Amino acid sequence: MKKLVQYAFLLVLIGASSYFVYQQTLSPCDKILEYGIGRFDTQFGISQSEFKAYITEAGSIWEKASGKKIFTYNSTANFKINLIYDERQLATTQKQKTEFGLSAVEESFKKLDADFNLFKNKYDQKISAYEVALSSYKERKAAYDAKVAYWNSRGGAPKGEFQSLETERQYINAETEMLNAEASSVNDMTKQLKVLLEERNSEASKYNKIAQEYNKKYNGGLEFNQAEYISGSIGKAGAINVYQFGNKKDLVLALTHELGHALGMDHVENSKSIMYYITGINAETSPTLSSEDLAELNRVCKI
Repeated sequence: MKKLVQYAFLLVLIGASSYFVYQQTLSPCDKILEYGIGRFDTQFGISQSEFKAYITEAGSIWEKASGKKIFTYNSTANFKINLIYDERQLATTQKQKTEFGLSAVEESFKKLDADFNLFKNKYDQKISAYEVALSSYKERKAAYDAKVAYWNSRGGAPKGEFQSLETERQYINAETEMLNAEASSVNDMTKQLKVLLEERNSEASKYNKIAQEYNKKYNGGLEFNQAEYISGSIGKAGAINVYQFGNKKDLVLALTHELGHALGMDHVENSKSIMYYITGINAETSPTLSSEDLAELNRVCKI
């Protein structure tokens, strides 16, 4: 009986050992990385459910490229993603930026970015209202034209119907003038939006150039101060700490970058890449993987 127990125990050990070896042969994309939300400071003005949604959005960027489910939320998972508000760290960063001359450029960029986004919101609202009005106008004019054609085919409309059509004609003419004026206004706003975008992008380019020099001096401090990935060790799970962000897209970009590190990816050289060592600001488009990002994903996940 004792030998039987020993034999069974040996089989368990062999099975466990085989499973461990098998696990080691899997690429990071063949495993599900479970994460939970750990420390969550509320001073950033977003809810925990919003933060969770941004993490999901960030993870889906890698999942779509790999064609695999890689990340899943589990509130009890050991791997935690933390949102940390640390005034001491922010104060240190600000002091460094001021001394380096980065703060002035950063403030200028933020103002241009805010002006651009404010104007773009107004522009989008105007476009939306114009399209609704234009659609309504087309439907109403089509109905009017159909009635006119109908009565013309019968030699003319009765007096009451004619007066109704005349009132409709006057309304349609007024709408035509209004829509033409609105189209002209939209065109003017389009030109203004283009100018604002060019100014904003020019300042962003200037900021990024100075930020690169800043990072060289402070050993990548700007990226570290925005977010960082902490790898796990024996008996201790890894984590992602987010310290600061400008807006939702900035946060998603930082999370995507750090989740890339969590999969085992290294930095790449292309400044337009998500895995570039500086986590940049991109207020206009969602994070898009560059060829360098995809090559790094392929290296790690053996796609």
